Amino acid sequence: MAKKIVFTTFVLVTVAIVAFVMFAHNADAQDDAAAAGGPMVDFKILGGFIIEGIVFSIVGLIILMVGYKVFDMATPYDLNRQIAEDNNVAAGIAVAGVLVSLGIIVAAAMGG
Repeated sequence: MAKKIVFTTFVLVTVAIVAFVMFAHNADAQDDAAAAGGPMVDFKILGGFIIEGIVFSIVGLIILMVGYKVFDMATPYDLNRQIAEDNNVAAGIAVAGVLVSLGIIVAAAMGG
């Protein structure tokens, strides 16, 4: 069950990031195309933005996983066992805080 939740979360986060990158860049491209009198959608540029979004998503998730492992090594107890087997809410909240803070840092770094 936990693997299914992790996989579903990974897919949803990847789709959300790709959609955000695609629509943010697409709006800029439409403004430029309207000013130049060209086509509204350039599929070569759009495909590049989709690939860029996927690559940034994967790199961001890898950085989050590495950050989680570093936090897990820094704590005196096993976080996986505390959260999954012992249902330790405090450990879950601590991990959530670390992941949110790392996510904000990664998003700011990738956003420029």
